[in-house]
Amino acid sequence: MDYFVYALEHIYTDDTHRDSKFLGYFDDLSEIEKEKQRLLFFRGFSDYPHDFHVKKIGLNKINWQNGFTEVVGEIGRDYLPQDDFIPDYSQVVTKLNLKTVFKVSHVYTIHAFLDDEREIGVFSDKKIANDVVNFLQQKVGFDEYPDDFIITEIMLNDWQWSAGFE
Repeated sequence: MDYFVYALEHIYTDDTHRDSKFLGYFDDLSEIEKEKQRLLFFRGFSDYPHDFHVKKIGLNKINWQNGFTEVVGEIGRDYLPQDDFIPDYSQVVTKLNLKTVFKVSHVYTIHAFLDDEREIGVFSDKKIANDVVNFLQQKVGFDEYPDDFIITEIMLNDWQWSAGFE
């Protein structure tokens, strides 16, 4: 069975730049609504109330399986399709009774003002996340920066942002 989590982001563009904020992973759309309503009390989010985005992210799916040969830039999640391909038979992770998921990313510094960031995937446990890192460390591009993987344990349906922005 294929599973997915919901990812909540806030992505806005103003006259000078585009900005993206990761707001959490969720297993329930009603929890996403609660989080959006909470965030609207903060400056920035309240200035851009229609710029919340929800995507389905496949669980235990590896992006960049073959490595990489070019820079994607500061917000490396932009390279991914707007919507990850989630088969119709997939189910939200609620049935797995997960409390947390493990996000794997790879970030290395190109120069003082630019990092190259890739979101590798979201995994159901730390062992799988570590196995993915070990696998990718051998691939083109990643093999030049093998120590720049980040594994982050993230609670489902939890606050990832607790302030506003300007």
